[in-house]
Amino acid sequence: MSAIYTTDPATKERVTLSELAKRYGFNVSSISVRYHDGKRGQALVAKPDPAARLEAHKAKTKAAIERQQAILTASAFGLTRPLNHIADAGKMVGGDQHV
Repeated sequence: MSAIYTTDPATKERVTLSELAKRYGFNVSSISVRYHDGKRGQALVAKPDPAARLEAHKAKTKAAIERQQAILTASAFGLTRPLNHIADAGKMVGGDQHV
């Protein structure tokens, strides 16, 4: 696997992700994940903000709960419909042809 190069935001020098991690005291995997998430420049080496991370986690959790609730609502709605709304073969176009 070849090394990935990026620009050090402080020196504007082209360095590997490994070297950048050493310079800023990060684990290489942290810098690599940030890089693959599309972060560049100062965002690549910025110290983590616990409050912002917590807010992002809360928003993601809220969205997941809302999505799950929407699925449950849609599923429950289908179960509350009476079965007589389902067309039988006689009511379908060309229904006489069906056996």
